[in-house]
Amino acid sequence: MLNINFPKSISILLIAFLLSSCSPSVVDLSLYTTDIKIAQEGEVIEVPVRASFTLYGEDDGELTRASSIAEKYLSKDSIFSQSSGDWGETLVIETTIPIGTLENLQNYLVSNNRVAVLLIEANSNSEVEVSLRPTDYADALNSELSDINFMLGFELPGDTTNFRIISDSRNDVQVDATAVFVSEKPYLYFSKILKRRGEAEIVFKGSTDSVYSEIYPVVNINYP
Repeated sequence: MLNINFPKSISILLIAFLLSSCSPSVVDLSLYTTDIKIAQEGEVIEVPVRASFTLYGEDDGELTRASSIAEKYLSKDSIFSQSSGDWGETLVIETTIPIGTLENLQNYLVSNNRVAVLLIEANSNSEVEVSLRPTDYADALNSELSDINFMLGFELPGDTTNFRIISDSRNDVQVDATAVFVSEKPYLYFSKILKRRGEAEIVFKGSTDSVYSEIYPVVNINYP
């Protein structure tokens, strides 16, 4: 059930759902280093994710209908909220998505509908790669939303994806990422050593002029 048709430029999600642009405006992920380690060792863990979507113009009840459809593809405790702004309607979805290795995620998705996952892989440098990926359920959701309105849909990556990596490990942990923003400063390559209770918030821009409009956000974790 895990979609592994990679874009041409790579060898990647998240979650969420819909809008005039078909991509989430913002996706916020919070990951603890011990959860990443546990998932690497074979468990599947649900981690929190928050996705915001903006529908420009008037909403004729389409966001409500879209929310009802999206519920089928999310965890049962997902929370939906909607607000109005100067330029349109904003839908915020607070839910969870699973993190794990490919085989374990594929088994998990057999009985758990999720539009996105966090895939764990080991790279050639013995680092742990964590990437946000859509699943086959994302395609199904996109199809159902398009039936409501051709301007509605679901595609990843979002316009902005925020990875908040929090260390709760006893030993230092190194976090690396490529072509990202940290504290609004651009980095071609970002690297940080996290002490226990330290954290890093890494921002991936997925707008059309960004490399991450074509590939999926990925962070590398090294446990020395």
